Amino acid sequence: MMKLIIDADTGSDDAVALLMAYRNLPSDQILGVTVVAGNVPLDQGLINTSYVNELCEVDVPIFKGADKPMKRNYKEVYNSEESTAIALSYGNDSTSAQNVHGIDGLGDIGIKPKSHKIEAESAQDFYKKVLREEDEIEIVTLGPLTNIAGLVQNNEEKLEKIKHCYIMGGSSNALGNITKFAEYNFWVDPEAADIVLNSGIPITVIGWDPSLYDAMIDTEKIQEIDAIGTKFSKFTNDIQVVLREMMKDIFGSDSYDLPDPLAMSVYLDNEIISQSVEVNVRVDTRDGITRGGCILDFLNLEPEAPKIRVVQRCHGDKFYSLLKNSLA
Repeated sequence: MMKLIIDADTGSDDAVALLMAYRNLPSDQILGVTVVAGNVPLDQGLINTSYVNELCEVDVPIFKGADKPMKRNYKEVYNSEESTAIALSYGNDSTSAQNVHGIDGLGDIGIKPKSHKIEAESAQDFYKKVLREEDEIEIVTLGPLTNIAGLVQNNEEKLEKIKHCYIMGGSSNALGNITKFAEYNFWVDPEAADIVLNSGIPITVIGWDPSLYDAMIDTEKIQEIDAIGTKFSKFTNDIQVVLREMMKDIFGSDSYDLPDPLAMSVYLDNEIISQSVEVNVRVDTRDGITRGGCILDFLNLEPEAPKIRVVQRCHGDKFYSLLKNSLA
């Protein structure tokens, strides 16, 4: 049983991904959850992770990571107009995604943990300890890759102990959700994303494109999840309320997508992947219209560059079945 580290910026979809991990894995397999600023500021992400631990009745250690990207400013943004204006300014700033997930990241429905236990050890110290004590580990990342880039830079001599890293981020077809070309996690900290994807660690990337195609929860599925009737199913639908309103404005229907749970599902069951490609991927770190975009070497023009598995499509029915079983 290979040990696991989860890295998250716990907003509403991260929370469901954590729930899926807790409901499908022995709690002692998960060494800890490290938290990074992204969807919500760091301190709020720590609070939200504590709540998911309580909901699932687990005592998985939570560690405090980076409160901003490696080289960029980080601003809290509560409305879509400001978020879009900053993204389309093509400047240096990164923003939270509180306009998508709610100011508290969990739909602003009043969720708070009864207790809030955070380890005194930092995320980077935790990584060093794990790589010193464990022979092999896996990692699932759900947010900007700031923490994991730090791990790579601080532990170059022990990276072979990381047997695989599953990353929610990027896009294989230039489909963006924060700008025309960029997925949010890679846009927030493109420098970190480029470091991690070219570290030589075995990596699977599950980007924005398969989540949009294969992890959309439509009105019928929302009703089916409601009908499961557990605290987990109620939590999953309720915390999406801000995103559901946004989706009504965009698509005209009550729906929401689950990119982080799809990434967690691929970790739990690789058979969920239906289409993927092995390529080198560089992330554009320049300010401008393509910041955070993925550059895939489909023609293998740089044959010596590290290759990673990029998931392009998933079996949506298998994902949805795993989701429902996790909520029962």
